[in-house]
Amino acid sequence: MVYVLTEATADFPKQCYKEDFAVMPMHYMLDDEDFDGVEKKLSAEEFYNRMKAGAKSNTSMIDEATLRKYMEPLLQQKREILYIVFSSGLSGSYDNAVRVVADLKKEYPGCKLEIVDSRNASIGEGLLVWYVLEKRSEGVGFDELVEYARGLVDHVCSYFTVDDLNHLARLGRVTKTAAFIGTIANIKPVLFVNTPGKLIPIGKVVSRKKSLKALVDKMGEKMLPASEQRRIFIGHGLCREDAEFVKGLITERFGIAADKIIIDDIGPVIGAHTSAGVVALFFLGTDKVEKNDTSEQ
Repeated sequence: MVYVLTEATADFPKQCYKEDFAVMPMHYMLDDEDFDGVEKKLSAEEFYNRMKAGAKSNTSMIDEATLRKYMEPLLQQKREILYIVFSSGLSGSYDNAVRVVADLKKEYPGCKLEIVDSRNASIGEGLLVWYVLEKRSEGVGFDELVEYARGLVDHVCSYFTVDDLNHLARLGRVTKTAAFIGTIANIKPVLFVNTPGKLIPIGKVVSRKKSLKALVDKMGEKMLPASEQRRIFIGHGLCREDAEFVKGLITERFGIAADKIIIDDIGPVIGAHTSAGVVALFFLGTDKVEKNDTSEQ
């Protein structure tokens, strides 16, 4: 059986874990305190509450030592490994993994070890992993599984809204002036992950409820038929009630069974870049193109 690897950026729901699968932990910081995600870590609730209290967070890529720690024992057992990586459009994780994997292939000639750039973030990356694990359960071979994963990348759609424009301003996603005016006017942005895997603002609405509805509206525009939505993921940062509201809209509007929709936390690694109040919707769609995305024009 192909061993599937991903990392903490995938925010992969614990209830979906399977055998021969691992989520590699990642370091993150709050102010000057370092967390390794294993021996020292915070729950999502603890993390977001500390951020709301003013703590500043930062993250780092998975280093070579961690990649080797997970991959080398498997290669020594002659296991086949498929590594699904955080978007190359948002981090240097993919380029770093390419270098490490190239070295490992020289050290273990003939090994089967491939990387797939998810070109996605958070549970969008996680949803790609979920479909790959389901495909693997059908008994497909290594090459077919890799091809399947790469073919699915441009169909995993991710739409976000956040409650804190000031945090986006600190990250350079919006100007400080726009954040100030938007906060006063109760403007909420709608963002998505585009084809190259970058997080792009594509719209804004007035009021939180309208921003949540906008996520479902986008799903209505982009989704493949409901019968093909084997799972839909909704992620949130300390706002479960809002995530449940989105879930209710989906079941009502598209007739998708509630048990196919999984709600889970967006963890500290991604949460460091979104802050509390983020709600994100992930589903299979026709493509990842938006007319308001000027980054590809």
